[in-house]
Amino acid sequence: TQLRKLAYQPVNTGNSRESLDSLKTILVERWHFRMLNDISRNRAFHDAIAAAVQNGHKHVLDIGAGTGLLSLFALSAGADKVYVCEVSPASCEVARTVFDENGFGTKPHIINKHSTELTVPGDLSERVTLAVTETFDCGLFGEHVLKSLDHAWEHLLRVGQSTCCQPNATVIPEKAEVFVCLIESQWIRDGHRVSRQVLEDVLGMRDVELKAAFSDEEPYDSEKLSRLKHGFRRLSDPFHILSVDFNNHKEIRDLIRGIHLKEQALCAESGILDAVCLWFRLKVGDTWLDTGPDSETCWEQAVYRGPSVHVRSGEAVRLDISCQGHIAVHCVSDSLTSVPEKAVTSLDSEVIRAINGQAPIAARILEQLDSQLGNRSAQSILDASHIPLLGLLLLRRQPNWRLTYVANSNSKDFVASFVKAHGLESAVSAVESLEELHNGEGTQYDIFIVNVFESSGLLRQGVLEDIALLRKSCLKPDVTMVPSSVTLRGILVESEALEEQSHLVSDNRTLGFKVADYINVFQVHMQQEICLATLPHHALCDVFTLLEINMYNVGLDLPEISAVRTVPLLQAGRISGCCYWFEQESLDGVTISSYSAEDPSLQAAVVFSGAVLGSAETTIRVGTSCIDSNISIWLDNVRDGKVLQ
Repeated sequence: TQLRKLAYQPVNTGNSRESLDSLKTILVERWHFRMLNDISRNRAFHDAIAAAVQNGHKHVLDIGAGTGLLSLFALSAGADKVYVCEVSPASCEVARTVFDENGFGTKPHIINKHSTELTVPGDLSERVTLAVTETFDCGLFGEHVLKSLDHAWEHLLRVGQSTCCQPNATVIPEKAEVFVCLIESQWIRDGHRVSRQVLEDVLGMRDVELKAAFSDEEPYDSEKLSRLKHGFRRLSDPFHILSVDFNNHKEIRDLIRGIHLKEQALCAESGILDAVCLWFRLKVGDTWLDTGPDSETCWEQAVYRGPSVHVRSGEAVRLDISCQGHIAVHCVSDSLTSVPEKAVTSLDSEVIRAINGQAPIAARILEQLDSQLGNRSAQSILDASHIPLLGLLLLRRQPNWRLTYVANSNSKDFVASFVKAHGLESAVSAVESLEELHNGEGTQYDIFIVNVFESSGLLRQGVLEDIALLRKSCLKPDVTMVPSSVTLRGILVESEALEEQSHLVSDNRTLGFKVADYINVFQVHMQQEICLATLPHHALCDVFTLLEINMYNVGLDLPEISAVRTVPLLQAGRISGCCYWFEQESLDGVTISSYSAEDPSLQAAVVFSGAVLGSAETTIRVGTSCIDSNISIWLDNVRDGKVLQ
């Protein structure tokens, strides 16, 4: 098929690989692999569906079928008709192949529509007696499952008296119970607002609040709390707020029309109230699937922003809870005190987190720069970082200098707020892209600043090529480069969790049904936004250097940067992948690591294909290359899963 042919296309450059990875992610979202690998979930749905079919539910509708696994369960149990409803063309194509390879051919009816568009007798020849679905996000109702089930009960399910041949209609899963808990989390807090310490002590912005923008349409974030950077603390015991019976049409409609609840959460611990986390339990046949932070399931948890105020043990926190299609939670603490109103600038959450983490780091580099360059006459600065913190701090220290930065939608409001607060309007100019500077007809810059890695853990796209062109066009020969060098560090790990988010590990996870070969066409080997500190893994070696880049040597004719390192294993294990991060050195040894606790960045990893088993004292040759500012990592002495010595 066309999609499979596209996924198998050979990749000749880093950019084409990145483009193909992006396309694969669009076609099949990454959470799909975690879901398929969740054998407990799969077994619960299999047993519940098999029991229902054996009890007479022979006509089945699979809503949001994905790759068709739940439909396979129904077919294998003996269902006469299975309607497979999936809105994604890519997933429909995979499902069609999966059905064929598992011996069911064209028996299932695949319908590439949203379930609310289905009609009887147009799409379904008759109403069905069993609907199965697993369209639940971390907030339970965020994927519009209530509207889907409301439509199904109204138009697609057989409602009325059961007979010996056709029982009353039912939905799997049958029920859900929703729970919440108050939590403290530095990671969540750092993404909500810029701290007072950073605002006043580092940025010198005393009359401004920098907060994350909030959207009523997206009232919660999705986080795997057990893998949050810096971890999290529970400030209250979990408590139940809501139940729903998916086999009760009235309950579903009530939740769509809207309900409002007021609850009180009692703090069991003192701490900072950063968020309310929400999770749920699903009743699937005889099994309750728990999606809470202590469970090892495919689900993440929903995180509702809190006030980030100190609360005391024994204090009651009021919760305003509503559900009108989706659940919203607002918390009100008596610890909230009125403060003088300040001008508020709303920024993207990632920008807020970056400012909180990078501003103190930039302040340290500033001291080194100022001691070396402070006695110079007026200098021209080009800051190509996504958020030009260091350039702005330099300009505040040396207001007779000039700063050019690259404007982008995420940071322009912050730059405008900083510039206004310090009266620097005449000293700051912006370009829409670095290409505007490539002709070399404008300013020649004395200082060049850039952050070479993204907060996701990847090397910034095109960054080395941009630097090469700027060196030939608008950077002075004796330009001061910040950073002066970049080192790529890595570690080989065994990690089932890393493998599970990359690909379907084996058909054993799907209870023996043949799925892996067909869904893994969409596997992406380069994984990002990994917190190595909380990722379940075993380190198989010491940290080693993958690549070193001297920023002063980056020129126009940029060659491929590559190296092969010899890495001895310290213990036996399966080499799942190589996690990596960046260290940027500036001036006299000021080193910033994207793996440090203070930096807001996460890490990336390359997941290797196939099981590679290594024993203690085995030597692995790890190859690394950087082409088109894309990192590639491979095992140079591994063939067919075996280490060649």
